[in-house]
Amino acid sequence: MNRVIFVIMISILGLSTKAQNTVQDVLSAIEKNNPVLKANKQFFEAQNLGFKSQTNLANPELEWEKSFSSEEGKPYEILLSQSFDFPTSYLYKNQIKKAQIANTENYKAKSRQDILLEAKLLCINLIYYNKQKAELESRLISSESLDDLFQKRLAEGDATILEANKIKMLRLNTANQLKMINTKVSNLSDDLTKLNGGKQIEFKLLEYPLMSINQEMKDLLTQSLSADPQLKLLSTKEEISAKETSLVKTNSLPKFSIGYRYLNSDVMQQANGIKLGLSIPLWENKNKVKRARLLEQFSREEYLIGKMELENKFLKLFRNFLNLEESLKEYEAIFNEKDYDTLLQKALTHGEISSIEYLTENIYYYESVDTYLEIEHEYYKTMSELLKFRL
Repeated sequence: MNRVIFVIMISILGLSTKAQNTVQDVLSAIEKNNPVLKANKQFFEAQNLGFKSQTNLANPELEWEKSFSSEEGKPYEILLSQSFDFPTSYLYKNQIKKAQIANTENYKAKSRQDILLEAKLLCINLIYYNKQKAELESRLISSESLDDLFQKRLAEGDATILEANKIKMLRLNTANQLKMINTKVSNLSDDLTKLNGGKQIEFKLLEYPLMSINQEMKDLLTQSLSADPQLKLLSTKEEISAKETSLVKTNSLPKFSIGYRYLNSDVMQQANGIKLGLSIPLWENKNKVKRARLLEQFSREEYLIGKMELENKFLKLFRNFLNLEESLKEYEAIFNEKDYDTLLQKALTHGEISSIEYLTENIYYYESVDTYLEIEHEYYKTMSELLKFRL
């Protein structure tokens, strides 16, 4: 394990200053450059303008009527009128407008959180593969040295062709694994560039970001739910549905219109006055109240289901986190005791063990290191998802 740490430190020191982007640096850049977030800003501004227009009054009406009858003096009439809903409907419309505008902030927050979490998980994956890459590069150097050693021994008659071929196979397998890791790193880097609006990000870190969970599960769950934009979105939708039900009920009340009337002709004096109108919605709102109540009930159930799903997902993640944390501590305790790889190489070089024994022990050691790196990777991924409400 000390050899792995040494290789990691050398790799870190070898990186250029430009490449030293922290995870937070990457998230800040993506929040600024992500095309989806930019498009959402324009979209939600348009949505808010639409919500504001819902409280506008109906358009005024201007009518002009003229008769061409000479006997009547070719009279003409001008009528200007404005219609109004029942007064309380404007109260509910205004409340709905404010709730809808507030909910656009929840939509924006959810979109931002989803994209930043995706970016953070990409960074976590890249760190994992960078660590694997450093480990495989170290293994490749060791296998190349062993291959050269056994080729020399084979020429001197101190090793069999079977032993030499097994070492060569170890070298070949390690080289191919390294190629696969390099491909994965390139693909993840492309995904990160895409999230950053096509602007390339150099990210070669080998250390995970500092994160910790010190709270009890219930406290963390409460914080997560209270800050979750998806749950806020569903809660506001439930509130809007209740207001819309009240609005539909109000729309069953009469509507009014008021206007100015002007009349004139060639044979009579001009006259003016006012016009009052009343519209009684006898058929227009049939079944609308029932529909609104059903939609309100649906929104209430949708919120409860959404909350239950979030709680269930959180509990699964937290249980997984505790198991991973325990396993990680166990592996760290073992790897900190001895440098198995160095001891194995010394034993093989001094002839204390055969090449077959070395390969058997080394493969077991490599599998343990790979498992450790995988558990560490899953540990930080899980913690990132649990703490996404802090993004």
